[in-house]
Amino acid sequence: MHHKRTEASTRTPAICSDFSANTNDTVQWQGASAGCQISQDGTKTWPFNLSSPITLPSPSVIKVVVGAGTYDYNVSCCSTEQATHTVTVTDQM
Repeated sequence: MHHKRTEASTRTPAICSDFSANTNDTVQWQGASAGCQISQDGTKTWPFNLSSPITLPSPSVIKVVVGAGTYDYNVSCCSTEQATHTVTVTDQM
């Protein structure tokens, strides 16, 4: 039995929105002001390949590197009410 391996995709979520991705997908946030930071939510698992915080625009490719689950992260350029966001990961490895 062969498992179908899904090719990695590029996800382009709005900066102040939650999004879904697969493991190994690239993330290119849309609408982020220069200097906006994506950072770890306390001690919760950090879902991205670059160390927290990530300052946008990032000179490096940002990838989702965790398995299936729901992961929180903070966004500095969103309003206080919208500062914490979630990526829901489906493990396609």
